Amino acid sequence: MGKGNNMIPNGHFHKDWQRFVKTWFNQPARRHRRKQNRIKKAKAVAPRPAAGPLRPVVRCPTIRYHTKVRAGRGFTLREIR
Repeated sequence: MGKGNNMIPNGHFHKDWQRFVKTWFNQPARRHRRKQNRIKKAKAVAPRPAAGPLRPVVRCPTIRYHTKVRAGRGFTLREIR
């Protein structure tokens, strides 16, 4: 008999578990298919920019940061034409 106010063990063991095992051998193929679908989608919407307005690539001011390149504020209407 157990000690204390514990549950009395009455295990119903799942002896037929192999039937429910799902293998993941298709994982590399799935990865390949996802990659191909991403490429296909990117080609379909090709000229469109990824997200938000177009921003120019600019260099930061001051000696400390002038080696860093970042996204600028945007283009003027004249530059876009």
